Amino acid sequence: MGSLTHVEAEKRQLTREIRQLACLGVWLVDSGNGGVVLQNTAKSSLIAEVKERQYEDPELVKLRERVPQQKKLLLVLKGDGVLRYRGRLCVLDIAGLRDMIMSEAHNSWYSIHPGSTKIYHDIKDVYWWNDMKKNIAEYVAQCPSYQ
Repeated sequence: MGSLTHVEAEKRQLTREIRQLACLGVWLVDSGNGGVVLQNTAKSSLIAEVKERQYEDPELVKLRERVPQQKKLLLVLKGDGVLRYRGRLCVLDIAGLRDMIMSEAHNSWYSIHPGSTKIYHDIKDVYWWNDMKKNIAEYVAQCPSYQ
């Protein structure tokens, strides 16, 4: 943290708190009409991991090779080289990535022990894999219930 000697004494604590927010990814932005807007940028590191590791799954490699021969455009290779099914990231079954995705959705700070349907709806817009809904139901059934 830089020096706060140039900041008025009564504003130093506020300056420290704003820096702490910035470290958490929260930014204060001038709204243009005299107000301030909070922006919070949170990204799952799992998305980046899925994108990086798609080449490790033999099934996804086979699907990737078949993309140009498709009659219906269900699978697409975007400019970033990432395989998507109807716009959703294809998730491989390597190194427990699917379990990590389900765990992140299930144990989120913003949910209270959600069931399999809620978890499915939360992640279906971003991720895709075969039998996804069934896998989520099995995952939730194995989790201990909250008392």
